[in-house]
Formats: sequence, C-alpha cells, structure tokens
Amino acid sequence: MDRIRKVFERALAAHLPGQDLALERPKSGEQGDLAFPCFHAAKASGKNPAQMAAELASQIHLGIEGAQLIAAGPYLNLKLRPEARAREVLGGLLSGKPYGAGEPNGQKIIVEYSSPNIAKLFTIGHLRSTMIGHGLVQVHRFLGYDVVRLNHLGDWGTQFGTLLAAYKTWAEKENSDLTKDFEWAEEIPEKRRTPLFRLFQLYVRFHDAEKENPEMRDEARKWFRELEQGSAEARRLWTWFREISLSEFQRIYDRLGVGFDTLEQGEAFYEPMLQAVLQRLTDHGLLKEGEGGAKIVDLSDVGIETPMVVQKGDGASIYASRDLAQVTYRKEAYAFDRCIYVIGGEQILHMKQIFACMEKLDPWFKGRLTHTPFGLVRLPEGKMSTRKGNVIFLEDVLDEAAERVAAIIQEKNPDLPDKAAVAERLGMGAVIFFNAMNDRIKPITFEWNRVIALDGDTGPYVQYAHARICSVLRKAGDEWSAMAAPGPHDSRETALVPFPECGVPADLKGLEAPEAQSLLFELAGLPSAIRVAREQLMATSIARQLLAIARSFSGFYTNCPILAADNSPEVRDSRLALCVATARALRQGLFLIGIEAPEEM
Repeated sequence: MDRIRKVFERALAAHLPGQDLALERPKSGEQGDLAFPCFHAAKASGKNPAQMAAELASQIHLGIEGAQLIAAGPYLNLKLRPEARAREVLGGLLSGKPYGAGEPNGQKIIVEYSSPNIAKLFTIGHLRSTMIGHGLVQVHRFLGYDVVRLNHLGDWGTQFGTLLAAYKTWAEKENSDLTKDFEWAEEIPEKRRTPLFRLFQLYVRFHDAEKENPEMRDEARKWFRELEQGSAEARRLWTWFREISLSEFQRIYDRLGVGFDTLEQGEAFYEPMLQAVLQRLTDHGLLKEGEGGAKIVDLSDVGIETPMVVQKGDGASIYASRDLAQVTYRKEAYAFDRCIYVIGGEQILHMKQIFACMEKLDPWFKGRLTHTPFGLVRLPEGKMSTRKGNVIFLEDVLDEAAERVAAIIQEKNPDLPDKAAVAERLGMGAVIFFNAMNDRIKPITFEWNRVIALDGDTGPYVQYAHARICSVLRKAGDEWSAMAAPGPHDSRETALVPFPECGVPADLKGLEAPEAQSLLFELAGLPSAIRVAREQLMATSIARQLLAIARSFSGFYTNCPILAADNSPEVRDSRLALCVATARALRQGLFLIGIEAPEEM
C-alpha cells in the first residue's frame, strides 16, 4: 500500500502545491483504502471542502489499475477494487521484506529506558518504562534508524546513603552476606529469599525507623558524603550492592526479552564529570547561589520559574548535575540526532530544566532531546511506594500470568508439547500487551484481572489468532506452513527475522468476500500503525491494529472456508495465501512490542 500512497501523494502535490497532504485511513474498506481530508487545502484556496473533494476526484488520474477516486463529503477517498486490494496487500506481505519497513536513513537515535534504582526489585511500575522503551527501539530500528539502547541505572545519590546506613545498622550485625543464617518470615516465598530482596527490606525498614528517629536521616547523609568522597568501606559496599542488583536485573531482562547496549552508564558513571559540569555552568554565567548555599541555575527567562538545583548546600551532588553530565557525554560519544528519554510523568519539570539548561550551554541540543513521559502504575488504594513497601513485584505478575495460562492449557489441551514454555509466552503476552494497549500518558490502576486477562482485547487473543493460522497451514501441508515460519533466531530483542519470499497466487477470486476484504483492509493498516507509533512514541497504535487484524481474521475464518473439500484449487490457494500474510503481519507486529507469537496453543 505504500506504493499506492506515494502515487496518491504525488498526484495531490501536483494539484495542491505547498499544501499539507497528510493522508488518513478511512474507518472501513467499504469507504476506501486511503483518504485525503480537504479542510486545510480548501480553506487556503477559499473553497468549500466538499467542492474541492469533488473537483479533485474529477481532475486527478492515478494510472493505477483497479483504483478509483471518490468524493465523500469533504474527503477524497482512494478505493481499490477487491482484486487490486488483495494483490497489493498480499504482494507486500508475501515478499521477503518486512512489511512496511524503512530503508536505513543514517540517523542515530538514543533511547534511554527502564533505568531502575539498584538495590530494589522490579515492580509492575518498572514494566512501563522498560517495555515502552523496548517498543520504541524496535520501531525505530524497523523504520531504518541506527538505535543505541541505554539503561541509565539509578546507582548513585542520597538513597545509597540510606542503604549504607541501614546495612551498617542492622544487616552487618545479623548476616554479612545478606543470606547466611537469616531467618526469613514465613510469609516471604522461597523465590523471594534473595540478597536483593534483603536490601529492599533494609531500605523499607530504614524509612519506617526514621519516622520515630529523624536523626537517622543525618546518618544516611553522612554515608553518602563518604561514598562521594571515596571512602573505601562505602565504595566496597556500594560495589557489592550494585553487583547483586545487576545480576538480578539481567535475569528479569532476559525473561522479558529486552536488551541494552550498555548497563555501565548509570548515574555513577558520570560522577567524575560533575566538577567539569559545574565549571562549565560557571563559565557561562549560569551558576548562582541559592537557598542554604545550594548551587542553582535560574531558568525563569525561558518560562521555567522553579530554579534547577545542581549542588546541595553541603556540597553533595544531585541528580540534575549528573543528568547534565550524561547529556554532555552522549553528544561526544554518540553524536546523536535525537535522544529519547522514557521517564515517568512526575519528572516533566526536571526534564524541561535539563533540556533548557543544555540549550543555553550549547545550541546544538535544541530539538534533539525528547522526554517521553508516561503515567504511573497505581494500586487501587493509591500510589505505589518502595519506601512504604506497598508495591506489586513484576516477577509475581509474570509468574501469576503464566500459572493461569498453564491451568487453562492443562484443562483444554493437556497433550500440548512444551506446555510450560507456551504458558510463559502467553502469560508474558498478556502483561506486555496490557501495557502497550494503554495510552502512555495516562496512569494505570493495577488490577490483577485486567493486567493478566487472557480473553477480550488482550495479547493472548492476538497470539491465539496466530496459532490458529499456523494450525490451518500445517493441515494444508509443509510448503504452506514453511511460508509463515521465519528463519532460525535466538532472541526476541534481535532484528526481525525475515520470512521466505513467495509469490502471490495468479487467481484471487477466493478473496472477494466481504470478510476477506475486511481482513485485507486491516492488514494494509499495519505499516501506518507502525509509523504512528514512531510519531506518538508509544506502541498503542500497533497493539490496536493487531487486535483489528485478529478480529477480522476470526470473521474470515468463520465465513470463508479455507480447506473445504468443495473449494476449487484457486480458492483454496488464495485463502491460504491470505492466511500466510496474516500470520506474518501478526508475528511482525507482536515482535515490535516485545511479544512472541506461538505456533501452537
């Protein structure tokens, strides 16, 4: 469909030079395949939009066989006849090229995502940044960008003073290796009895204790000063805590199928660069004295009334100075065209301050830095808080989802090979798809039955459509089944594995039915959904298009017999070709949002 889109755009440009020619997709294939809204162009020409649509329909000749232009009120619709639509969509999906992929464009994009704090377990809240970022990586790669994947670990700051103080107060006396001879409470499950969970408990315990003894906060500040000043003991413990954390984080990332180009460029990586940042701010006349001796940058001249604190009154660093250092470093190390920060919406002010300050220091940064905020995950009773210990651990959600799927498989298909692996894929699909379906900007209230739902508008529904198609193709024969199978691959986070090239059947008369045409129309919408995901910086459009494809396939499967004995060979082949195309589209779309497409369920 991209070929036809380009022809349509060129024809419009010839008649409407200098106008915005953004095309849309009609709501259904009955209305057309592409639509040009005439509102802006008509206003610029002093015409009625409906009048302009009618004039363009009579004046433009596309030269595309099986295509016609129809004026529908203020819209100019391009509509393909059934066979032309089938040939165009199948041609795109049955070639050996990824459907809708872009050519390498030479632009370098950094995506910073996940960015957990060390010494804390992943909660369901971490899923948002991790999978939103992963989806952006996949989409940008798919569209031809050179992508650098960075995880800006929270491995520095006052919270580590808290952790050091807590460890020295309790854990060192009780069990220095965080596990030996420690009596776990009965309610702590076996899988949770890890050194990292012990660190999490210490963090929560400290914040509970300081409510009664506020002077403990001074002890935490003291330990962070020692850490910054290079105390051997503070650095030893900090290194140990970091190693424990990274090992656990990598296990979760492997389970999610998420990867990074480096895990070493966390906040601590930029610590040696902080004095240079302060000196640069001074040289540019930006560093000022704030309340209590703090160092600040005044940004009121660019509409940001809250000053940005870059150093505390006691000389301790703060995350703003570390962020200034990381942006500076990334220019030097990567010479990027755009750096996308997948960071929660509560940091909107902070990111505005960082971007504004960097533009003052170096105009090169203007327009290159993008904050992609997202709504937090909340519990029904309110916001999650690590300090208070009221969190939902991500691994518990993934385990629960897999267990629910395993129970259904045991009931409905107990002989399914490798049941545990299938249950893991479907459970993961439910959790990740739930995240993708929700608008990035809006907060999510965590409810178990919604997050790991297995029916309705869910990941497993889309995965089931793919598995059902694979079953049909296996019955049709190995040659058909092979067309929907990608080459060998080892990970969901690598580049999309290409499908084999196969031709479009010469006779497509089995696809004139409304249900087949509806499915073709939805398949044609996948490339535009991918482009929208890049523009909106979230995978919601892809998730919704996959649901539309899965629903349309269900209608096609029900109303258009595929392997029926009374089908002619031509009808059978054309409908099987549509099955292959649909399986490829589903697998490709699921891949882009980080979900596997099982071939059996």
